[in-house]
Amino acid sequence: MPIEYLMWAPLVVLSLVLYLTLAAAALYSLAGSPWVSSSARRGWMLAVVLLPVVGSVLWLAASHRRTAGFPTDDGDKPSTLEGPEILLEVRDP
Repeated sequence: MPIEYLMWAPLVVLSLVLYLTLAAAALYSLAGSPWVSSSARRGWMLAVVLLPVVGSVLWLAASHRRTAGFPTDDGDKPSTLEGPEILLEVRDP
């Protein structure tokens, strides 16, 4: 095996690690989404597995838009605070 092939090994390993991390994050997010029906969940899981990068990115984008305005458990609207102000809200019940 020529030495030139070895210079691609780190890129291949990094790509594999990034793909597995992205797919795992998408599947974890999908499993914990209460607003997705079971048939839609199976379809999204199939998309994430069969279309690795595209399916994961599409799911994460769709779920981000959906959960951005998702109400909290106590019925209040989600917080719009950013930066250090959010820490004060979390600290003070």
